[in-house]
Amino acid sequence: MDYQFRWLIVLFLLFLVYISGLILIKLPFLTINYEVKGIKDGLLVMLLSLLPKFGIEFHAYNLQTIVVWFCGAVFGPRIGLITLCIYIILGLCGLPIFAGGGGASYFQEPTFGYLISLPINVFLCGVLFERNKKFLAVLLPILLTHLFGIIYLILFNFEWFNITWHLSFSMISYDLIFGLILTLFVPLISFFLREVFIQEVPVRTLVYGSGSSSSYQE
Repeated sequence: MDYQFRWLIVLFLLFLVYISGLILIKLPFLTINYEVKGIKDGLLVMLLSLLPKFGIEFHAYNLQTIVVWFCGAVFGPRIGLITLCIYIILGLCGLPIFAGGGGASYFQEPTFGYLISLPINVFLCGVLFERNKKFLAVLLPILLTHLFGIIYLILFNFEWFNITWHLSFSMISYDLIFGLILTLFVPLISFFLREVFIQEVPVRTLVYGSGSSSSYQE
């Protein structure tokens, strides 16, 4: 769908994506700890120490992944893809708009894999929503974002793989839950924006009259 003022929409989404990367909210996360004991503490104690110990801790949750996903669901794949490509290009050119700043060397950040997955996230979400495949529109983009992030962490520095539990294996549950909840509101928000704030571009057709005169109709 073509909208008037679509570049203003892109600017608004750029600001929204930037702000979402700075907003962190405290949420409960499942944690896993290992305290492996030696054989000197006894065989049974050592074997029991191999079992993971689960707990609940409050950690910061970043809104950027779900906000990017929501942009694709509401505004479609084209506007979403343009927005995220501009966002990444501006950041790599030196504007400090990423969570850790910006610049051409930002690829050295261990979380760069999550960042470069965002254009795929927003585009895939928009395409699947347009095809009315709402469950896949939630599942596939979010899974791909975390998969990109994990692979980049492993390739970049295997020692950082332990942080993937917080960045992906715990965060992904909230991303999926929020995505499924927001899916219920996407049609309403899309209708509201289309009818109240965003006007569709009128299609003009050329109508030829008698003789050489012609006129436009909307």
